[in-house]
Amino acid sequence: MDDPRFYFWIGLILGAVVGMGGALLYGRFRGLFAGSESKRLRQEIRTLKQRLENKDKHIQEMMHHTEKIAAGLAEQASKRNTNG
Repeated sequence: MDDPRFYFWIGLILGAVVGMGGALLYGRFRGLFAGSESKRLRQEIRTLKQRLENKDKHIQEMMHHTEKIAAGLAEQASKRNTNG
């Protein structure tokens, strides 16, 4: 029983069994919380942040167009005042 190869193979096999068992337990543990409330809320927050960013972009575009229209109207009004 003092053969080092014997202890190497026993350690290798036990390590593989414990590793696979740990991986299976980890997978089951994660599976328990896959549909949890916290995950759902995180997803909802992510979706809401994305929608808010899209709305902010849209508002910025509309503000840019409004400023262009206002500048054009101001230019037309100044032309009328100087000409008329």
